[in-house]
Amino acid sequence: MPIKHKNLLVFIAFLIILGIMQFTSPHIIGFDSYLHIKAADIIKNQGFIKEFPWAEHTILSNNYADIQLLFRIILIPFTFFNLDLGAKIASILFSAIAFAVFYWFLNENKIKYSFFWTLLYLFTSASLMHRFTLTREMPLAIALIILTIYFLQKKKYLLLGLTSLIFALFYSGFVIQIFIILVYLLFERIFSKKFDYKIILYSLLGVFIGLIINPYFPNNIALLYTQIFKVNLISNLFNVEWKPWSLFDFIKNNILVFFYLAIPLFILIKDKKINKNKLFYLALALFFFAYTIISRRMHEYLVPFSILAAAFFLNSYFENFDRNKLKYHGNQRFPGHQKFSIFECIKILGILLLIIIASANFILLKKDIENNNFLHNYNDCADWMKNNIKKNSLIFNNAYAFPYLFFKNSDLRYTHGIDLTYSYLFDKNEFERYMEILQGTSKDASDYIIKDYNPDYVFSGKVKQDVQLFNYIVGHKENYKAVYEDEWCAVLEVGAKI
Repeated sequence: MPIKHKNLLVFIAFLIILGIMQFTSPHIIGFDSYLHIKAADIIKNQGFIKEFPWAEHTILSNNYADIQLLFRIILIPFTFFNLDLGAKIASILFSAIAFAVFYWFLNENKIKYSFFWTLLYLFTSASLMHRFTLTREMPLAIALIILTIYFLQKKKYLLLGLTSLIFALFYSGFVIQIFIILVYLLFERIFSKKFDYKIILYSLLGVFIGLIINPYFPNNIALLYTQIFKVNLISNLFNVEWKPWSLFDFIKNNILVFFYLAIPLFILIKDKKINKNKLFYLALALFFFAYTIISRRMHEYLVPFSILAAAFFLNSYFENFDRNKLKYHGNQRFPGHQKFSIFECIKILGILLLIIIASANFILLKKDIENNNFLHNYNDCADWMKNNIKKNSLIFNNAYAFPYLFFKNSDLRYTHGIDLTYSYLFDKNEFERYMEILQGTSKDASDYIIKDYNPDYVFSGKVKQDVQLFNYIVGHKENYKAVYEDEWCAVLEVGAKI
């Protein structure tokens, strides 16, 4: 079968698998998915917005720039569906593209059993599977990184520069792409004793152009600095997904990764030799392994690179077995025949293990979605607010609820959202009082919801994240009047505004 037909079949196969995963829930999965599809819808209807008044007590309210602009633009076609359906279709399509590119890249490098490795990529952990059900940049970012490596290998400088330009417009994670390019350049220097200046020249030029042509320039540069050094990669203070796992969760989510990394390390010790490509993938896998200890978010990069390292190191062994199998096939006189029979058994065992891993992690995925996908339960509260609260009113909220409230009603303003670090950077003292409210540690008799924010209404869910907020409101009940309540949430009017 022609390779292009295989690529298409693999793409369709992953569309089906990811579709099954996605529609285990009828609702949008995740928190940020609501934010991204709604932001794309606003751009479709209003053009490039110059301000972000929806999260008033964050740094975005007075210095807005969209550093994920291209991702929002790519999402716009999906807003012509119902937004819920559009977000789910986009997630399926973007993730299928990522796996199809991964499979194509393995084939381009003549890696045997490419489909097996690609399936293993998806099914390695329930946590990663969950990430692929979200409407986020990650799948397309992975695809761009794989293309970057391919263009590096083939010395396609213009395409490398174009990929860097696209990445810079697409997502702040372009810094990971630049890091990978620098690692590749380092190993090329070590192994070939050459310095291909065109690699770094075209890459940096692409990034530079991408940043300059962003309609939010130069504010996008300042926000990128904040995002990279204060919010995400270097020192995220409050976003859970950038924090480390507990030891148990780290082992649980990376137990297969340990085996992937053990394979190249064992072969390296055994053979005592290595080439540039193998060292490149192993070095990146080990780097992302170390980074994942610090930040669980790096699991997204650890898994594909650990699989690439294992696949590249094992490939020569697979090729030898297949060549010898053809040579000695059916000839019982050759002592190697038994080895080939054992290898066939190992392949069958590998397929069975993949089925077991996929089944187990699918069950865990479904449970994870059921336990964490609850924002849609705020639908009646959000509808009441949309129908009964006048436009531009300010709502005090716990930041986790912002994506859904914003998704349902962008005619209102909210106090917190996107990332808690944005609120911390906006006003440190105010933020500390906010956290005391949410954590139930405030000792001051003053009502800081009113003093600091002077909102028109307060939104409170009835989940563990909001227990202390609800208790705080009860402690100052003379200032609030419940105007809507159901089993999942409540809306309270502020009756004693300053």
